[in-house]
Amino acid sequence: MARAAISLIAGLLVARGLGPSDYGNLAYLLGSFWAIRALLDMGSGSAFYTFIAQRHRGRLYYLVYFGWLGFQFVFSTALVIQLLPQSLVDRFWLGQSRDLVVLALLATFLQNQVWQTVVQIHEAARMTVRIQVSGLLIISTHVILVSAMLLGDWLSVRSVLSAIIVEYLVAAAWLSGALRRGVVRNADDGGAASVGGVVSEYLAYCRPMMIIAVFTFCYEITDRWLLQRFGGSSQQGFYQVAAQLSTISLLATSSVLNILWKEVAEACARGDNARVIVLHQKATRFLMLLASGVSCFLAPWAENLVVALLGDAYHAGWPVLFLMLFYPVHQTMGQINGTLFMATGRTHSYMKVTVSGLVVSVPVSYLLIGPTDGVWVSGMGLGALGLALKMVCLNILFVNIQSWMICRQYLAAFRWYYQLLPIVTLLSVGYGSMFTVRVLAPGLAAGMDKSELFFGMLGSGFLYAFIFVTLLIYAPSVVGLRKDEMAPVIEKVKHGVRDILRKLK
Repeated sequence: MARAAISLIAGLLVARGLGPSDYGNLAYLLGSFWAIRALLDMGSGSAFYTFIAQRHRGRLYYLVYFGWLGFQFVFSTALVIQLLPQSLVDRFWLGQSRDLVVLALLATFLQNQVWQTVVQIHEAARMTVRIQVSGLLIISTHVILVSAMLLGDWLSVRSVLSAIIVEYLVAAAWLSGALRRGVVRNADDGGAASVGGVVSEYLAYCRPMMIIAVFTFCYEITDRWLLQRFGGSSQQGFYQVAAQLSTISLLATSSVLNILWKEVAEACARGDNARVIVLHQKATRFLMLLASGVSCFLAPWAENLVVALLGDAYHAGWPVLFLMLFYPVHQTMGQINGTLFMATGRTHSYMKVTVSGLVVSVPVSYLLIGPTDGVWVSGMGLGALGLALKMVCLNILFVNIQSWMICRQYLAAFRWYYQLLPIVTLLSVGYGSMFTVRVLAPGLAAGMDKSELFFGMLGSGFLYAFIFVTLLIYAPSVVGLRKDEMAPVIEKVKHGVRDILRKLK
């Protein structure tokens, strides 16, 4: 959680220092390689973590996956440096220099594939504290480096990419020693004692994921390319800033997903389906409520936040932030659903609904982002706002389809009301809290200055939190929870308060 918060600070520093245009170029470079990474990975990263989370695996499971990672790196590097003609590089990356494209490739590979593998190995071995602390050190170092670049006036797209490369290369090399200290054990491989057997297991898991990988690549590239081509790098910057700020609502979810994945994988391996659905439903309700709580508090302050944190250059992007603040609510639900599908090996079902969503997404993106004077089909030219609108609406639709499939599979009731009630209730409380502060202290609620924003949000936050907690205790149904779910939580809080008071005495 702390790592995600500091990562957000680093992103805001970079965005403010580079400005919308250069920040949009950085976002496009990194985003394009994230899409390429999804294509080349083909679900192998999910397969790797699922296998090692279920039980201890032998070295072959690790070596096969490491070999596949090596192939991805060699192939993508050769493609960018040598195989692609300059005309195609210019058309795909819209005028970015080839050496900058190579830096983006290296940064993305180290940050997403290499570092994610290191994290997965540590999480599977229940070395959570070690890897979380390491991640915190990396992002703290990044903030220090970015701050130094800002102060020295040499912050640029190239310097940011170089910093990412150095940080994750050093961290991965340092933590790789864990592999030599017993994390990779010679354990029972369940009959897969040969390379062929291990490869067959990976292929069985990844076969449906290969289809998802192709469609995900097309979806990610289409969204980013359309926005960069028809909206320009500034619109890319507006969207990226909004997406990054909206991740505040995902802090709690991001911190527990790997833990949930391991618990679900172990329960599935034991055949304990009741435990699987209980984990899913509890995680969904509580984490969605937390995401709704944060989003509905921040949404009324969207315009103030953009100007105070990023400057007037980003002011035009505040409606994009307002919309994107609601994306994490159902994204939380989607990440939990995806974790269950992956951890239980139901990749074929996951593939069907995911591909359906991606197929629908591409034409919707063009209609919302494309030029109003298109040759064949005219779009609405909404830029970043159009992309944000599509992301929120389609996310709600297809995440609910996933949830319905899960409830049907595990013979559980599909309760939709816990999604709607928290948003309506808490958004009303959020606006009410802001208007209350505006009446009592007009300068604070309307101010764009950092100090005014801080004290205005602080006063509103106290009122919002008081009403939120009151609803949780006395009327949990209003925010989508049941009294029997809240009772154990309230009791734990009471015991904790009593223990603290006893110690103080």
